[in-house]
Amino acid sequence: MLAAAVWVGQASIAQQAGNTQVVTPRDQPRAAAVDTRTVDTRTELEELRADLKRIEARIDALESASPAAAAPSATPVAAQPAALPTAQPAAGPVSAPAIASTAAVASPASPPAAAQPAPAGPEAVRQAEAASVDTMDAGMGGQTIDLPHLPEMKFRGFGDVRAFLANQNLAVVNSFDPGVSTPSTQGGNSTFALGIMDLFITSRITNKFSYLSEVGFEASPIDNNMGVDLERAQITFMPKDGFSISAGRTHAMLGYYNTAFHHGTWFQTTIDRPHIFEFEDSGGPLPIHNVGLSAMGKVPSGALGLHWFTEVGNGKQTYSLVASTTPANVLADHTGKSTNIGMYARPAKIDGLQAGFNWYQASLVPVIALLPGYGTPQFAFFSAVSYYQQNIYMAHVVYVQPKFEFMVEDAELRDLPHGSSRPLYTSGGYAQVSRVLKAVRPYVRYQWLNPNFKDPNNAWAGRWVGPSLGVRWDVNDFVAWKAEYSHYDWKDFTIDASGNQILPVLHKTIEQLGTQLTYTF
Repeated sequence: MLAAAVWVGQASIAQQAGNTQVVTPRDQPRAAAVDTRTVDTRTELEELRADLKRIEARIDALESASPAAAAPSATPVAAQPAALPTAQPAAGPVSAPAIASTAAVASPASPPAAAQPAPAGPEAVRQAEAASVDTMDAGMGGQTIDLPHLPEMKFRGFGDVRAFLANQNLAVVNSFDPGVSTPSTQGGNSTFALGIMDLFITSRITNKFSYLSEVGFEASPIDNNMGVDLERAQITFMPKDGFSISAGRTHAMLGYYNTAFHHGTWFQTTIDRPHIFEFEDSGGPLPIHNVGLSAMGKVPSGALGLHWFTEVGNGKQTYSLVASTTPANVLADHTGKSTNIGMYARPAKIDGLQAGFNWYQASLVPVIALLPGYGTPQFAFFSAVSYYQQNIYMAHVVYVQPKFEFMVEDAELRDLPHGSSRPLYTSGGYAQVSRVLKAVRPYVRYQWLNPNFKDPNNAWAGRWVGPSLGVRWDVNDFVAWKAEYSHYDWKDFTIDASGNQILPVLHKTIEQLGTQLTYTF
């Protein structure tokens, strides 16, 4: 078959290269009707010769990749198809039966080939790759796994390096891990800090299925050790435009900031997220991540541009404050599930404007005996119970253009203890404005986070209220530098030697300078 393919390529080139009549068995009755063409352009001839060389190289590669190529050929050398001759402008007729007959005469009967052992090692890997099958264990002599062809995954990375100078001990005012002690020698008023190295992975599986994940490499401020977190891992099904459903670990659709800005700090204008939107393992009170199902779609509303969304998931781990820093990835705290529903509008006539709201509800089940400071006279949660019904109400209005940004959001957390009619409230939000002026983007943000210090579910987030002023300079399309000054009215518990948050509540004023170099690669 390969010899026939070579002959067809040779005959085609000869036909185009000169006044040549090509006669195949199929065309012999009408050979006289075949018109001849004269090729008078040397450039076309050279191109055809180059094509012929590429065909020969590809045939050689396929023959060498075939398992049968490992066995010695029983066909005499004289019977092998000769190297394709260079087509001449005035070549005579070429008869396919004549070539076939010559090969038949020169080829004696071939003895049956001996069975060849299965390839192993590098040769097995090479053959598996040539056949487009999985090679994970081919080199060890194992069975290869047939896989359907997948589009290539896309990788994108984000990282940052930052530095801070403050009028308070940074280890004290940023103690967001209850029950874990910070060494007295750690902290101080200034520090350099390695931010998260965020690996963003996407894959368009089919025209309806896609995959997304985020993997974060981050150092802990408690012990300075590096850790790896799977921040997101979700598969999405989009059967039609305007509707999608996702499963896995996602960013909860709480407000605007949590859906627009993810773990890479390169995306956001400021150095840090607003404290109300801090990630769970950085002291934030909101359930930033969700493990479960989510769906969203468009509402037929014309130019108003209405969208709806809904989520159901495990909710946060709440059996102790330490455990509440992560969502329930495998086993939920209880049978009940968290739910979240909401809507937002994007008017077609005002590009960049979005306004929306959402309602989140979940059950929280802290184990009182595991709360930090339990059993001490300074224990902060004597009125704590083992069950709370949590409702979170959020609203946002944003107007974002390439050179202008206005964002305002508010969140109200309502935790109702079991058997009580007096809910505990935590409120938080921010307002932010920025504008591009030539090569830089100055910005101002005012934020507030006011927890109820009797609520064991949110009190450990602390009070953060005050403004931030800063500037962002995009050095190029991939690197940005930020400088920021912040002033906070701060309150939080006293931290004992064991890391327990205990009474009394401390009250401080924080003045902080920060700078950050953030990049994408």
